[in-house]
Amino acid sequence: MFAFLKKYDVHLCPEVHGRITLEGKPLPGLDVYRSLTYGDDDELLEKELTDADGRFSFPEKNIRSRKPGSMFDESSIRQIIDVDYDGKRYLLWGTLAIGIIPNKALSEKLMTLNCEIQSSDEKRRFPSIEYPQANHLVRGVCRW
Repeated sequence: MFAFLKKYDVHLCPEVHGRITLEGKPLPGLDVYRSLTYGDDDELLEKELTDADGRFSFPEKNIRSRKPGSMFDESSIRQIIDVDYDGKRYLLWGTLAIGIIPNKALSEKLMTLNCEIQSSDEKRRFPSIEYPQANHLVRGVCRW
């Protein structure tokens, strides 16, 4: 009866593993940023440093929220991963995730991000496993 008072688990982003290169050579010591936003909530911003091999990672991120209890909630989850290199910001990964549970297709892609900094910033579509009627749209320079 009072579902709007209940807090729900909201999966913002799975674990992330990636590697940043320039012409195939690793880029160490770069600040990589992950920005996550659920609906109109405040942005959650995290920063990681690439290692000697250009690798970076972020842990899985979940929150508790009352929003899913609202019959009017249509919030999506914004996931942005980017990096500053040589005075320019590069979008590695950007998407609006569907639902509040982990998305298997997104999780698989985020475990193997290969980010050649000079790759073109492209939009890519792939099917959602949990929501077959929808596709995921991801933009950035990373491939998987």
